Amino acid sequence: TWDRSSPCFVMDKVLRIPCAFVTHLGACIDDKTPLLRSNDAVNKQGLRLLKNIKIGTDAKAIHSFLGWEQEFFILKADLYRKRPDLVNCGRTLIGKLPTRNQQAELNYFAPPPGCVQKLLFNVQGVMLKLGVPMAVLHNEVACAQHEMSPIYCHSTFSCDNNVLFMEVMEREAEKLGLH
Repeated sequence: TWDRSSPCFVMDKVLRIPCAFVTHLGACIDDKTPLLRSNDAVNKQGLRLLKNIKIGTDAKAIHSFLGWEQEFFILKADLYRKRPDLVNCGRTLIGKLPTRNQQAELNYFAPPPGCVQKLLFNVQGVMLKLGVPMAVLHNEVACAQHEMSPIYCHSTFSCDNNVLFMEVMEREAEKLGLH
């Protein structure tokens, strides 16, 4: 079913409609349905609580808001392909401490490298065109680790934005020879 709490959008000339999937018996077969059910429970019980403590008794709904932080590593694609642990598992299984050991948080306060900055600005532009303004983009403590965050919004919309962000990030990184 169409999740009306999260807006439709067009990307690459394709209309994308946020959906929730359940079986004919009501069992969820996606990751969004539990969130929608939780929002319904928070709304119902929150209104009940407000009524019982006699505060905001005229409230009609309670909404949950979420502001995610997406932290990620950016590597050159050719270096990524040389690492079977990254290619097969999507994470580091072998390696050693970085040469700087991240002492004094030198990476956190440094400007992002040029190619990374270009990627972050490209992603920020695409996300803005899709209606998702990104509020934060910067380095993180570990080498090659970065973060982007949007302005917080309704929780279901925010979760959809997070999935969309990961798709956009992968596409834009590929264009620049990054992974």
